[in-house]
Order: sequence, then C-alpha cells, then structure tokens
Amino acid sequence: MYDTLKFILLEKDLGNKVCFIEEVSCRLTDVKYYNNRVVGRIKNMQVDIRGTTLIVEGSLTKWFLGNNYERFLLLWEIRSAIRSLGSALGVPIEKAKVSRIDIAFNFRVSYVPWLYLTKLLYFDSYHRSNIEKETLYFDKYDCQLVFYDKMNELKSCGAKETENLNLLRYEFRFKKVTKLFGEVRGSCLYDSDFCLLLLEKWYRCYMDIDKQVEEVGLKFTGVKDMKESCVALCMSEINMFDAIEEAFTKKEINSAVKFAVLQELRRIRSIYLDNEKVPLINELTRKIENTYVMLKRRYNVSPASYVS
Repeated sequence: MYDTLKFILLEKDLGNKVCFIEEVSCRLTDVKYYNNRVVGRIKNMQVDIRGTTLIVEGSLTKWFLGNNYERFLLLWEIRSAIRSLGSALGVPIEKAKVSRIDIAFNFRVSYVPWLYLTKLLYFDSYHRSNIEKETLYFDKYDCQLVFYDKMNELKSCGAKETENLNLLRYEFRFKKVTKLFGEVRGSCLYDSDFCLLLLEKWYRCYMDIDKQVEEVGLKFTGVKDMKESCVALCMSEINMFDAIEEAFTKKEINSAVKFAVLQELRRIRSIYLDNEKVPLINELTRKIENTYVMLKRRYNVSPASYVS
C-alpha cells in the first residue's frame, strides 16, 4: 500500500536527547557534508539532516521487501517496516511527523497501460496532464493521482521476472498531509482506521473520474471506413441526434437533409455502436474495485490481532 513516505523528526520531539548530526550521520552511506547539514542514504531511503531536523524520504515497501511491485504490506508488516527503519537510523521514526504519503498498487492488465489511460477523461477540480504517453496525472495543490506503465520502470531496473507483463500502476499522492488529516505521526501509518481512510480516498477518487465507456475503434482500412469510424467516435461522445434536431430547429438544414443525415447516423450506429462489446476501462475498474474490497477486509483489524 505505502510507497514514498516523507518523515520529519525534530530533536526536541525526543527531548533533545539525540544529536542527529553526530549519531545518525555515522549510519549513512554516500554521505555528503555541508555547513550544519549532512545528506546521505540508508538502503533506498534518502536522509537529510539539517541541524536539529531529520528528514527521511523513500518507499517503505521497497525498504521492507526490496521492491515496490511484488505485493502490498499488511498492517503488522507496516509497523515492522517503520520500526526497522527507526532501528537502522537509531531514532524512533514512529514519532516523526509524516508530511507526504503515497499509496499505490499495480494491476496486471490485458493490454499496454496507455490504452487504459486514454479512457480516463476528466476529474473535477483536478488538472489532467500527460508528460508522456505512458504516464497520466490528475493534479491539484494538495494531492495527485498518477497512472503509469510500471514495466518501463522495472525494465530499467533489470527485473526479468516481470517480462512480457502489462503492469499498470495507480498511485495516490497526499502532498499536504497535515492540511488533509491534521498532524500525522509515523505510528498512525499502521493504525487500521487511518489505513482505511487513505484506502477510501484512493478508491473514491478513481471512481469519480469521468471515463470513456463506449468502445469505438477507428478504422484505417479505407477512406470510407475511416470517415464512418470517426463519426461513430463522435456519436460515442456527444448526442449527434440532438445536434441534428437543433440544427433543423435553427433552420440551418432542411427536412430532406435532416432525414438523410439521421438515416446515415442510424446506419453507422448499427455497425459500430449497437453491440455488446465490453468497454476496455471496465477491466481496470473491476480490478480496482476488487482490490479495494479485499484490502478493506485485510486492514479492518484491531491492534490486538497482530503480534507485537
């Protein structure tokens, strides 16, 4: 569930009993020293010590499992991951403030992911953008939805076990955690109610996206087929019959033209639209729904149900 997290811990949060520059920096690799600042890494985590402030950022799932595509973490694993990170750094990360939370899941789909991204059309109050064909963003200042082809990333990392798979990843990034939820500490991340709250947001936002549900394939087998399939695509997006009626009412066309155009639209509809073809986006929606239902069961547990 959790991917990138950003933790911020102050020395005063620990009663000023720890000096981060002296006691944490010695545990890091790839260390760079600046004036009253130390930057380094611990495994996949980026660590930035700025005086009396410790900032840790990276994928919690990758920290615990070694990758962020194999599976999601259960509640007890989330707690174990946070505690092991704290142990490696020598500080209690569960006491750190969380300023960014990314939750994400991978879905094995039948076709290349970008075909599904084209069906996600509009989300009210979010800005839609494609930096590349394989990545789609719905963005606003405090959170962001990202859909992308996970295989491109895995291939660059040399993950051979996923070859020939179509993996679509859906991430939800909470960029302003405090504004959205109030103060969140590391210990909240393995709280059942908090996990369910994040999961609900991840699911509901996807369901609120306007999607193209009509499947109309453009045909390029000839000029006539191309023109007809373009008209069919227009018919799948707007009510062409109402548009013709409006044009007739405004006296932009006469009754003979109206009759001929309507007859042609009905003919094209019977060829391209009057069928039982299941919309492509339904596959992704069904997988997201199934994941949501399954995770609600997995995360709806009491603390006593997993061992310390």
